[in-house]
Amino acid sequence: MTRLLLAIPLLLALAGAQQTFAADPEYALGEIVVTSEKAGVVDVTNVAEVTTEDIETRGATTLNEAIEMLPGVYIRTAADGTPRIDIRGFRTRHIKLLINGVPFQSTYDGQFDPASIPAENIARIVLTKGASSVLYGAGGTAAVINIITKGGDQGMRGSVGARAGEIDSYLGKAALSGGNEKGFFFGSVSSLNSGAYPVSGDFDQNEVQDSDTRENSDRDRDSVFFNGGYNISDSTKLGAVFSYSGGSYGKPPSVITDNNDPFGKTAKFERLEDYSELASQFNLRHEFDFPLSLDTAVYANQRNELTKSYDDDSYSSMDASGSSKSDSTSTIAGAHMRASYDFDAYGVLTTALNGENQGWEETGFTKKKKGETLIDTDKNLQEYSAALEYTITPIDQVTLVAGSGYVAQTGPESETATDWTYLLGASYRPFDGTTISANHARKVRFASIRNLFDATSGNEELDPEIARHFEIGLDQELPFKTVFTGAVFKTYAEDLIEKDNVTEIYENYEDYLLQGFEVGLENRFFDSFWARTSYGYLHTEDKSDDSERDELQYRPRDTVTVEAQYTCPFGTALYAGVRYVANQYTYNDDATMKKRMDDFTVVDLKLSQSFLEKTLDLYAGVNNLFDEDYEESYGFPRPGRTLYCGFDYFF
Repeated sequence: MTRLLLAIPLLLALAGAQQTFAADPEYALGEIVVTSEKAGVVDVTNVAEVTTEDIETRGATTLNEAIEMLPGVYIRTAADGTPRIDIRGFRTRHIKLLINGVPFQSTYDGQFDPASIPAENIARIVLTKGASSVLYGAGGTAAVINIITKGGDQGMRGSVGARAGEIDSYLGKAALSGGNEKGFFFGSVSSLNSGAYPVSGDFDQNEVQDSDTRENSDRDRDSVFFNGGYNISDSTKLGAVFSYSGGSYGKPPSVITDNNDPFGKTAKFERLEDYSELASQFNLRHEFDFPLSLDTAVYANQRNELTKSYDDDSYSSMDASGSSKSDSTSTIAGAHMRASYDFDAYGVLTTALNGENQGWEETGFTKKKKGETLIDTDKNLQEYSAALEYTITPIDQVTLVAGSGYVAQTGPESETATDWTYLLGASYRPFDGTTISANHARKVRFASIRNLFDATSGNEELDPEIARHFEIGLDQELPFKTVFTGAVFKTYAEDLIEKDNVTEIYENYEDYLLQGFEVGLENRFFDSFWARTSYGYLHTEDKSDDSERDELQYRPRDTVTVEAQYTCPFGTALYAGVRYVANQYTYNDDATMKKRMDDFTVVDLKLSQSFLEKTLDLYAGVNNLFDEDYEESYGFPRPGRTLYCGFDYFF
């Protein structure tokens, strides 16, 4: 493998074709907010996008890798072995994940596994931080991530690719798409296998982590994806999306061996032995002869998981205390409808109706010193929402947005919970290239099935979580094709749901203040070179009653990203990405002691070249170039230097 990696740069240098990226067609029915050529919600809120070109340039293979360079985003992997996406100090459960406008997170705890979402199917990622549209319904108190998948276009096109890395890491993929004036399709298959990831050479090995490869860090994933559309007429379009993803992965244990370390966690030997995820949706879009458009979708998702906790690091015994087994099924089934009427000079009014059933079934057992507890759970919740959103541009330089929504949650064993959301926003363009925006929103997240019905920690009396966002933003074009973006934000989060340290019951007792700013610069003055950088500052305060904490745990104060790519005259493209994280803390169990985590810098490089009139791309890369020994969560080391190479062939 090392010899192959060393040979790739020489092959690249011998080629003369410049690498370019063609824009991939999108599944056009996947926008949850009814689109218009006029100014809208995106003009008054904080929206960032990741394109196919960004994904390929970074060498990303999963959702978390695709968005980790965005300001305000922090990817953190801890005890559960799953990358968690934190945005502006909020956790993954506060993010609403949509794939082509359809909810995709677990009904159990509201989270999702970004590593199980293949990046090769993604045409565009739209991240809305803070004040998102009220049309989304409940959830998304931190942000909304909408993944728009690839679609088909006129004619036939396809691709095959393979990637190989250290420690038996492989990715194979293939895609085919096509279309004509009546419709389109896109389909893909992929298989990812990773035997483990390496730890840094600077890591001090111990009895828990006694090798150069991370204990229990293997992962495999197989996926199949298909979407298609049919134009019944110029004004009526049908679409469908089907996907499957399945595999398994290990959850690396804590490497802390000192039982007296107040910040260390007891090592757990846990694996997700098998998971499978099926998703489907059907879309209809109709534009009437008068200025009214209608979008509807019906969808169903199901994820099955078999998780086992073993009593030692052989990952074979489940006889002693601490072992457990969980066989679970998470389901979402629902529908939404959006209707938008264009009053021309008097603005655009959009209304939305959403309804879905969330289900959770689980069987298994847990073993503790006091005996074995059997698990047999079958719970369902329903969520509904109705919303209105009005956008108007009274003069060319000004856009105004106002929206409000009613949200409700009900279930057979809990009282109906109701609340309301709203969004107010404005943008002003005093000069060409200058946009000033401001927004304020109230967002609501209901308790999850786990919060309400967990056998040992559930509380059916929980109130919804509330987040109140305030933000001012500036987009400014500067000389030499440079663009500046900036935002100042403040969020009050109330009634957040956490376990009580004494009773271990979920309660509404966490109140947080999250505030800071984000700035970014991007320059594309030279055709052969581009660069972008961002800095995020986050100040957190725990405002909860009787709290012992100052800063919140695992919320870095300072994050910096730098990206650049240079394309040589003979066509070789060199990409570099840098992430710097500083000033984050961890606490002991009762939050009476805190410890500052080590700051870290991770540098990634990728070298790529196109051949055969841009139909063959070869690439080689290295993640964590300087073999940084770092942790995103205390006691859980992240990958050291990792080499890879691969190719993509287009036809």
